[in-house]
Order: sequence, then C-alpha cells, then structure tokens
Amino acid sequence: MFFPLLAASLLALAPVGAGASDAARAAIQKVAPLERIAGFRESALPGYFEGVIGGAVVYASTDGRFIVRGQVDDTRSGTSLTETSMAERRVAVLGALDPSLRLSYAPPEPKYRLTVFTDVDCPFCKRLHARINEYLELGIAIDYVFFPLSIHIGAERKSVDVWCSADRARAYDSIMAGQKLPPRTCDHPLATMMQAGNAIGVNATPTAVGPDGRVFAPAVLMSPQRLRDALAAADAGAVVASESPSSR
Repeated sequence: MFFPLLAASLLALAPVGAGASDAARAAIQKVAPLERIAGFRESALPGYFEGVIGGAVVYASTDGRFIVRGQVDDTRSGTSLTETSMAERRVAVLGALDPSLRLSYAPPEPKYRLTVFTDVDCPFCKRLHARINEYLELGIAIDYVFFPLSIHIGAERKSVDVWCSADRARAYDSIMAGQKLPPRTCDHPLATMMQAGNAIGVNATPTAVGPDGRVFAPAVLMSPQRLRDALAAADAGAVVASESPSSR
C-alpha cells in the first residue's frame, strides 16, 4: 500500500520545461532504459541537458551525441553542478516520503533534523546508534529510514522484525545492541524506503541527508559534536563537505 503512494509522488517531481531536447532525453534514457528520468532540464553546463536516472545525474548534449556521467564542477564558483542537482533531488524525494515511514529519535525541542539511511547489520550504523543520546543532547533529531544492503544477508528480514514490533524504537535499540528479535510480520513499508534510497543514489549505510539535501561525510556524521557544528554551519549558509559514500 505504501509503494504506489511514493511512486505517484515522485512522478510529479520532474516537470520538463518548454524547449527540452528530445534527443538529449533519449540519450539519458539509454543509460537505464527501464527507469524513469527525473528532474530533466537544461543544465548549467552549456549545451547540455541533465536528468537524474539510476540515482545519479547524467548530462547529455542537446543533439544527444555526448553523455557525461560523474562529477561536474564549476571552477568559477567553486561549486559542484552535480551535487547541487542531487541535493535538490534528495529534498524532493525525502519530502515525498511520509514522516510515518521513518523511525524517529528526537529531543523534546529539536534544533536540527537529519535523515539517516540505516542497515541493522551495518557496523557503522551500530556505532552511530550507540551514541544516539549524545546526538539528542545536542538537539539533533535523527529519522532512520531502513536500507538493508544486499551484502548483509538477512538484514531485510531483521528490518521487518523491527518495523513490525509493537515498540519499534525499543526493538531497534535491541537489535543494534546485538540482540535477536522474534520474527514478526505486518504490512510494512520497506520497499518504499528502499525505493526512496535508490532514487537518490544511496549505496552505503549510514548515509545522512540534511534538510537542504546535502550528504554529510562519515567522519562528520560519526562525531555528534562535529555533526552539530556542520548542521549549524549549514543553517548559516556555509559550504559543508558533502559526499556520496561507497558501500560499507
């Protein structure tokens, strides 16, 4: 019941302006023929259009002859065109993900809020959650979205066991502390969570996305104080290190 709702929301996220190049669109579509292009538009890269497909930004020349994949930087402004587009996409996708489809840990009056894609068998996720109270004390609310990696056999089943528990937070605390949970079944949104992660290119856990769509580097995320400082800097409009982490 959850998957169609998110899918319908995502379809509305990619309006295409007048004058869009059919040839460029067709070229981008060839990158992943079975997936839908999101955010198709004329790029800031002169002579190119861009679209998000397969969780990544792809650029195509107006005539469709040339394709550019990977990071594109603007040397004059010192910004990444690719990261700017992906940040917009992350904001749109996570904005379409209903708040009820997250496992939230929050202080009474949060100063900052972060979405973290997590895997119950991920050692770094366990290490992060072991310090959850430190994040809360600094005013940081963490909204977990389950994203079991294929390298962790059984993580998907365990995620369902957590979600279907009467007390999800208690179940998550237990499993992240190394305890086993009894098997449970229910109508769960795991496919929708994973669809959201795939739509924004999540391929590792924990992946932390801020309110403005930036991804925080692991070294920042794993330190409550550094994360608080980075979130404060982001609020002030400063440039904070962003990355697309590799699988771990």
